Amino acid sequence: MTDFAPELRLTLEQKVGQTLMIAFEGTALTPALQQMIVDKHIGGVVLFEGNVESPRQLAQLTFDIQRTAKESGHPGLFVAIDQEGGLVTRLREARGFTEFPSAMAVAATNDVENASLIAGMMGSELSALGLNTNFAPVLDVNNNPANPVIGIRAFSSDPYRVADYGAVFAAALQGQNILAIGKHFPGHGDTTLDSHTALPTVAHNRAHLEAVELLPFKACLTADIAGIMSAHITFPAIDPTPGRPATLSTHALTKLLREEMGFEGLVCTDSLEMGALAASGYPQPLAAAMAFEAGADLLLFNANHAEHRQAFDLILSKVQNGEIPGQRLDDSLRRLLTTKKKFGLIDPKPIHPGTAAAHVGTSDHRARSRRIAAQAITLLRDDVKVLPLVSTHPVVIETPTAAGLAERLGATLIPIGEQPTHAEIISIVAALRSDQPIVVGVADVLAHPQQVALVNALMETKAPVIVVGLHNPYDLLPFARLPTLVAAYGANEPALEALARVLSGRARPQGRLPVTLPSLYHIGYGLSNFVGQS
Repeated sequence: MTDFAPELRLTLEQKVGQTLMIAFEGTALTPALQQMIVDKHIGGVVLFEGNVESPRQLAQLTFDIQRTAKESGHPGLFVAIDQEGGLVTRLREARGFTEFPSAMAVAATNDVENASLIAGMMGSELSALGLNTNFAPVLDVNNNPANPVIGIRAFSSDPYRVADYGAVFAAALQGQNILAIGKHFPGHGDTTLDSHTALPTVAHNRAHLEAVELLPFKACLTADIAGIMSAHITFPAIDPTPGRPATLSTHALTKLLREEMGFEGLVCTDSLEMGALAASGYPQPLAAAMAFEAGADLLLFNANHAEHRQAFDLILSKVQNGEIPGQRLDDSLRRLLTTKKKFGLIDPKPIHPGTAAAHVGTSDHRARSRRIAAQAITLLRDDVKVLPLVSTHPVVIETPTAAGLAERLGATLIPIGEQPTHAEIISIVAALRSDQPIVVGVADVLAHPQQVALVNALMETKAPVIVVGLHNPYDLLPFARLPTLVAAYGANEPALEALARVLSGRARPQGRLPVTLPSLYHIGYGLSNFVGQS
């Protein structure tokens, strides 16, 4: 299979199948997935957290998938995952892998080399497990504090920083022979809707898009990124067709990305099951055909095999009856196979499932991940000089997002829900003493406004209150007048451990804001040490 010649050696059915990248249910190769590989000739699979139990199991799964493709005479498969770091992590420490800080945390270290270090470690673990494609980096410019879905998944609100960190991250992934797929083109950063549930619109004019949203994608194209993922978002300045998302737009995928920007790599759709498409009248099979017509090479599906087959049949029929030109299919196939050849995936070298665990979740990777996470913790204010917590016994009011922080600090724990009730707030305040510092982590306050009410009530106790933004630093905006503010850029294992180290004085704050907090702090702000210390 190593001398695999493009379009000429595949049947029409095999060509169509190569455009499909599908999810599936289970932690082992199922008969249904095997049938999709053998009979529908799929080009790739995407793994989610439900497909993962352990390093050995995952390595065995990818081994079996690739063996099935080879034994049935097919080119090797793209085996993909969303492993961004931070919020979007499929491989978790509790199951034997290394977790990494979010993209925004990496940018908060103010050292672009950390993007290379993180992506290098991430890529080496993915490669050891038999994965070859990562849906990262996020190239969105998160300049909208109300964005409900991007936030700390983005590096910054500054397009140049996103470009710099994104290009370095992609290069380091690909240095480990992992395809980097930048997302979400033409940009999901300035939206107030989540495309998983609804269809957002970015209404900026073309000049603004060129200066902001498109700039990081151009930088990564120059850096030879393997693929770009489309966004289910409408951009009237790019495609004036009402309600036409970029994923289904010839204007966006072919005229802009291919012809104007000169991209020759893979164009991959975001998942075609998402609400932005379904709620707009585009079920998966129809969306797949339209996205392919618009210029997508790789069509990303959920785990419904019936819909996979429907999409396969619809695209095949459109090619057979001339609605989709055969040349259009051959163009995509050439890019797909050229990419597979470049990354050694036509006939991939088998991994050894029994030894995979030795190369992932290593003590070295976890220690380096935590060191970088600690560099990200940003002290924005401590007017009352309550930090570090070295001679006091603090109280941690712990939402489920912050689970484990009190234990790491050796603090008194008061658990509470993400949306505390008025009665819960009154009860908590009544139990507190005015001489104990109170640490409270807030997360997604737009969705959980009672967290703001909780903090306001805590301030009435006269006790020193330390408010930590556990997710977006934008969550600190309602607390502009509070004396002690800290940004952590995440609440996974490395982020919480790093936060505890800084709050307790075992590490000094080093982070710098990678976003602007309107009317509060600009990009680059952060205290270099605890107030009163040199």
